[in-house]
Formats: sequence, C-alpha cells, structure tokens
Amino acid sequence: MSRAERKARRQEEREAKQRQKEEEQRLREEEKARELAERAAAKEREAAERAERKAAKKRGGRRARREEKKARRVEERLAKERQKDEERRLREEEKDRELAERAAAREREAAERAERKAARAGKSRRARKSARAESERRQNEPERLDHDVVARIRQYGMTASPAEPDQPRGAGPAPQPPLTTDPNEPRDAE
Repeated sequence: MSRAERKARRQEEREAKQRQKEEEQRLREEEKARELAERAAAKEREAAERAERKAAKKRGGRRARREEKKARRVEERLAKERQKDEERRLREEEKDRELAERAAAREREAAERAERKAARAGKSRRARKSARAESERRQNEPERLDHDVVARIRQYGMTASPAEPDQPRGAGPAPQPPLTTDPNEPRDAE
C-alpha cells in the first residue's frame, strides 16, 4: 500500500468516526428534545387538570362537599340500620331458642306428671274400688242414728211431723172447738 493510500484510508476512517460521533450527537439531542417535549406536555396536562379542578371547585365546591357529606350520612345511616337489623335478628333468635327450651321443659314436666299420675292411678283404682264397696255396704245397711238423736227420742218420744202423711196423726195439736154461733148472724141477737 502506498503512502497516499494509507493517508486516504486514515482520512476516511477519521471521517467515518466523525460521522459516527455526529450521528450519536444528533441522536442524543433528538432524545433530549423528545424528553423535553414530553415533560412540557406533562406539565401542560397537569396545569390544565389543575385549572379544571380549580374551576370545578369554584363552580360546585360547596355543593360537591354537601353531596359528599349527604352521601356519607346516608351510608352511615344504612350501616346503623343493618347493625340494628342484625341485633334484632339475634335477639329474636335468642327469644325463639328460649321459647323452645321452655316448651321442651313444659313437655318434660307434663310427661313426668303423666307418669306420676299413671303410677297413682294404679293405687287410686284399688282405693276407689274399696271405697265403692264400702259405699255399697253402707247403702245396704239400715241407717244408724247419732247417739244424741237416740237419747232425745228416748227422753221425749217420737212425734210425727205434719209433713210426713204416712205416719199416724195421733200426736198432732188438738182441733179447735166448733163455733156456737154462725159468723154470718148479727151480733145484737146475743
């Protein structure tokens, strides 16, 4: 290779390096410009959003806050109602459980009473049979008078009452004597 050719090749290499550096420089600058443009656009968007929020706040700030408060109160009220409903449901379940327990206890007591009654009934039937037999025996016997009544009858004797027509009237009061004068006659005749 001649000297001139080497010189020319070096020159081309330098120019190639220079072009490569310039290309890299240009790419860096383009990247930088793109980043700056993106930042500027983001700042513009943020500024626009801020301005929109500010305008919205001016337009309906109080109204929006009132609406938010109202919505929050409604939500709290609904939460309280749900809680009350849950508590009421729990109370009713507890009440139903207690009623069921009481009913079961009453049924147990009724069953125990029935068993005791059945046990007594066996004893009671024997007692009733003996009482019935005693009552029939007494009906078949003549009636016995009390000792005091027997003593009075002995002392005073037995008198028949006018209410008993089947007994003789011999012991009744004496009849009144007949009138000698006619009650229809005048009195001056005497």
